[in-house]
Amino acid sequence: MKNIKNIAVCLDLTEMDGVLLTYLKRLHDLIPFQNLNLLHLMELEELPDEISAIIPKLGNSLDQIIENELMESAQEHFNEKHGPKISCHIHTNPDVEDFSDYIDQQDYNVIIYGKKTSYMGSGILSGKLARLCRCNTLFVPEIGQPVFENVTIAIDFSSYTDKIIPIAKKFQETARSTIHPVSILKIGRQYFPYIKNYQQISKDLEEETLGKYKKLQKKHHFDPQLSIIKDNEQNIGKLIYNFAVHTSSSLIIVGNKGKNDEGDLLIGSVTEQLISHEKNLPILIVKK
Repeated sequence: MKNIKNIAVCLDLTEMDGVLLTYLKRLHDLIPFQNLNLLHLMELEELPDEISAIIPKLGNSLDQIIENELMESAQEHFNEKHGPKISCHIHTNPDVEDFSDYIDQQDYNVIIYGKKTSYMGSGILSGKLARLCRCNTLFVPEIGQPVFENVTIAIDFSSYTDKIIPIAKKFQETARSTIHPVSILKIGRQYFPYIKNYQQISKDLEEETLGKYKKLQKKHHFDPQLSIIKDNEQNIGKLIYNFAVHTSSSLIIVGNKGKNDEGDLLIGSVTEQLISHEKNLPILIVKK
């Protein structure tokens, strides 16, 4: 995902569409991408009789009407000459897994979903797709701001860390973002009443973490200094989120799973925590 060329966004004909397209417009201004793909899942298997009776009088099928509406909305946000090439796909099979399969067959660098709290709609669909699809995923909440002065990246030294850092560098170079790497140190404090030299062991673990990070810095030619936070048996996702708030970050970049997780489909527990209902920062989940 170092070179962001092909972006998809799921739209649902609600107020959230305007939030997502405004966010994408700002992203394109800072990190231009070539293609914008508008996606919509028609979740109704059968239309009510009164609506079915009206549609033939409109001269187009329902999916054509929806496509025209979405294209018109996107074109209002993007300059035709300097904007990305815009296309639209209306998925008429209401099965979410079939829609997920379609997404995985495309060459999207990232797919963007809205994360709703007060707008119409439950947001359940975006959560399901985030878990099913293999594509990198960006969740944008209703109040997510399209600014990138500060970006937090979660470092866990898994294979995903090697994928996150090039993306962070892209924001550094193109959007002039200040990157704030953070690593949560799992101490296992509950055992230390029975173990002497807690402070020394904690210090040794910190030094080991810094040593691993220095190797990453050298490998990726990456300058930002690492912040280390001891978990003290607290929720890791919450610690990362609070760190992002403290550093005035407007985006959190996290790997799909931690180093101890297996499989590629479902997202990890820390990522689940970060996209939970009460979190109000955009979250980019790196999957590939």
